[in-house]
Amino acid sequence: MAQINWVFLDDFGGRHRVGLYHGDRSGHVMIHCNLKVMQIDFSVKDSKMYSFFIEDELCEVILDKKDGAFGYEFRVNKKVNTPRNQLRREQEGRTRKYMAFMAGGVVVVLALAFLGLRWFGQRQESKRMATTSIVSKYSKENMKRLSMEGKRTVAKLHLAQGEKPGEQKITYALLAVDSLMEQGDFAVKPSTPILLPNGFPFNEGDEFDAIYLPSDPQVHRVDFFQPTRSTTTTYLKLATQAEQKNNPAVSPEMNTCRVLTAAEKMGWLSLAHFIFQGQTNKENERHNQETYHRLLLDPDLSKAIQEGCQ
Repeated sequence: MAQINWVFLDDFGGRHRVGLYHGDRSGHVMIHCNLKVMQIDFSVKDSKMYSFFIEDELCEVILDKKDGAFGYEFRVNKKVNTPRNQLRREQEGRTRKYMAFMAGGVVVVLALAFLGLRWFGQRQESKRMATTSIVSKYSKENMKRLSMEGKRTVAKLHLAQGEKPGEQKITYALLAVDSLMEQGDFAVKPSTPILLPNGFPFNEGDEFDAIYLPSDPQVHRVDFFQPTRSTTTTYLKLATQAEQKNNPAVSPEMNTCRVLTAAEKMGWLSLAHFIFQGQTNKENERHNQETYHRLLLDPDLSKAIQEGCQ
């Protein structure tokens, strides 16, 4: 496996350690900075570039495959239009870029004003449909219309206080064209952490696929078994952290590889077993130490880990 490390010094004297892991057989990629996971990707067999921020600098890691072999490069992108690069241009006296920045500020103000006008302020009571979804204005007719006329979007979750003291609920907002379109909420059992219907811990800002009727956005369904890529990445990070915490004698690269291999071989739902591997059956009946060990004993997964993580 390829393990590359760089040291990045920012303009204020900060020192940042950037590292990359790239499995020879599996092709799995993990990029970390100052021991924090920045990017995770699966089965990378060809050239690819990853972008992420260190402080306010846009950094890039390039995987360049030539003649069957990979080369690796870390660089700071000083050309793309980020706030830091805008400041550089301002300091260099580029008036035209300064005006573009001011115009961008006006656009942001107008966008915020548009969001405020679109905010309805009314929340709809939602019904649970089995253990997979939250459905607003549930009826057979509405479900039929959703399947035929529905438009897909993203639902973003936030934690809120309930009506009674100590009561908690999760609110969600359906997003479309960068605007808040509709919102709702559902009650959750008091626990630490709070568990979503898919069995994973709630994280502020979690996003899931949703579907709504353009003619009546109040008719919608949020599917907790269809997380967005950013939410799946959060689950990967939580699983990797739990694996390292509970297996400190194993190298971080091996722990990361086991998590990535399980996600690739068994699906993203298997990550819950890694996340809750430190809990007992009484603490978490669905995902716990026993289910974690059963997962690792799966013959197909065990073989994949043995072949891809050595």
